[in-house]
Amino acid sequence: MPKRFVTLAWIAAGCAYLLIVLGAVVRISGSGMGCGDHWPLCNGHLVPPLNDIPTVIEWSHRLLAALVSLLVLALAALAWRGARSLEPGARGAAYTAVVLLVIQVLLGAVTVKTGLTPVLVILHLATAMLLLAALIAAARAPWIPAPGSWLPLALAFITVLFGGLTANLGAMASCGGFPLCNGQIIPHEGPLAAIHWTHRLLAYTLIGYLVWWAVRSRERRVWGVFGIVALQIAIAATMIQLGFPGALQAAHAAVGAGVWATVVIAGVRPATASSVP
Repeated sequence: MPKRFVTLAWIAAGCAYLLIVLGAVVRISGSGMGCGDHWPLCNGHLVPPLNDIPTVIEWSHRLLAALVSLLVLALAALAWRGARSLEPGARGAAYTAVVLLVIQVLLGAVTVKTGLTPVLVILHLATAMLLLAALIAAARAPWIPAPGSWLPLALAFITVLFGGLTANLGAMASCGGFPLCNGQIIPHEGPLAAIHWTHRLLAYTLIGYLVWWAVRSRERRVWGVFGIVALQIAIAATMIQLGFPGALQAAHAAVGAGVWATVVIAGVRPATASSVP
C-alpha cells in the first residue's frame, strides 16, 4: 500500500472522529441552531460574526466538516490515480467514503432546515460513524474480517445510535441509578426510560461479549477494546451519579466514538495476520 494513501486515510479518519465528537458538543451545548436555519452559510454569512458561543461552536463544526470533505475527496482522487498500486479493498473503501460523505452532507443540510429533528440527527450520526469506519478500512487494507467481529461491530453501532437517541430525545434523566434503571430490571416509567434502558442493556451485552471474544481469541487488541468499553461504562455511571454535567457528557460522547473506532480496528485486521484459533 502506498504510504501517502495510508497516511491520508488515517488523517481523514482522525478528523472524522473529531467531527463526531464536535457534533456531540454542538448538541450538549445547545448550539445546533447557532447558524440559524441557513445552510451552507452561517446566519447568512460565509464567515459570520463570532459574537456568541453557539455560533462559534456550530461554525467550527461546519469548518471541520468541510475539511473532512476535502480529505475524503483527496483520498478518492489518490485511489483513482493509483488504482494499479492499491488493493481493491482500499479503493472500494475510499469510494464508499465519498458516497457516505455526500449522504452526510445532504443529511446535515436537511437536519438544519428541519430544525434538528431527532430522527434526522440520528441518521446524521449513523452516516458519520459509517464514514469513519470506511476511512479506517481504507487505511488498514488489505484486511480480512477478524473471527467473531461482526457481532461486536453491530452491537457497538447500535449502542452508539441508542446513546444518541437517548440524548436527543431528552431521555438521559429518565433512567436514574446504576446499574439498574430506577432500581428496576424492567422499568415502568414510559418509553423514554425504555430507550435509555435499551442503550444500557446493549452496552452491558457488548462488554460481556468482548470478555468472551478476548478469552477465546487471546488477542491483546480485543482486551484493549474491552478496556475502552469499560471506561465508557464507568464514565456513564459517574455521569448519572453527578447529574449529567456537560463535561462528562462530552467525555461520554468522545469515548463512545472511540469505542466504535477501536471495534472497527479490531474487526478489520491485516490480511497477512495469522488466523485466530
